[in-house]
Amino acid sequence: MSLYAKNKNRTKQQKGFSTLETIIAVVLFIIFAGIATFSLTQGLRTKNSHRTYLELQQNMRTALQQLSQDVRAATKIGPWNDPASGCDDVADACSRRERLSILTTTGRFTDVAEQAGSRFANSTQTYVCDARGFHRGDLVLLGGNNTYKLIKLSGVRKKRNYSQPCSKTNRDILRHRSTPISGAWDSNNFAYQVQLVIYQLIPDPLDPARTVLYRRVGSAASPAGGSGIVAFDINDLKFSYGVPMDPAAVGTSVQRLRFYDSLSAARSALGSGYTDNPNGSGIYVGKVVRAIRVSLAGTTPAPLKTGGKKGHYELTETIDLR
Repeated sequence: MSLYAKNKNRTKQQKGFSTLETIIAVVLFIIFAGIATFSLTQGLRTKNSHRTYLELQQNMRTALQQLSQDVRAATKIGPWNDPASGCDDVADACSRRERLSILTTTGRFTDVAEQAGSRFANSTQTYVCDARGFHRGDLVLLGGNNTYKLIKLSGVRKKRNYSQPCSKTNRDILRHRSTPISGAWDSNNFAYQVQLVIYQLIPDPLDPARTVLYRRVGSAASPAGGSGIVAFDINDLKFSYGVPMDPAAVGTSVQRLRFYDSLSAARSALGSGYTDNPNGSGIYVGKVVRAIRVSLAGTTPAPLKTGGKKGHYELTETIDLR
């Protein structure tokens, strides 16, 4: 056989892959592609689960920050409480284990131009030194040393000559026909323009089986501006109220706090000299509260892909009032 024939046969044997080699190559490609796809899918599931859990954590931290800001902007009388309301409606201003009510100041206030010691019964107007900046519909907290009254303005009369000192004959009037007040004036009374803010859990408007943390502003039947959902997927909310072991010595010593689930429980523990009603007789217990402990617990809306269970996260913070 010639050299040319040998080379020709060798070229035919080396040309292309055999059928078996092709099948093996295809099988190996499928295996490696499957491994790569599985790894990519698992990676995406892990990433999505991690992101969902982080969103829950961030959601709860943002909610706690908003709540802390409101507590620190509250008036000096501490958490607000109205046990006479029954605390059943979402607009009832009660401070209990599952609900917090506070009066946040707008920064506007004026002296009350009433004589200390004078008594009043079912009064529907209050004399003040400067009613500028107050408007019909505003909530106003009247307070001195021990007496606190929350009124809703039905009108404002500016009668004072502001170039002259405030006096019994030169003063403005705040009218509050829907919230008459009774009692006796303390010394150094002020009228603070405030907002009532209530934190509590309510059913999710889109899914009643879930709950959300809701911030409600105002005492009217319809919530006022600023109301809204603070955080989704919060399924547990707890408040407790820290009171010094000896409230009478709070001004002279640093004391440990004892936390109670409600202002009513704190009042019972402190004795008959205290009241859980700002309009009641005795020392209002909210005024001696020095800290509020907030506990939030949330759950992801769906099970995490990595573990097959819903993600759960808890957050607790103690907020100093003053």
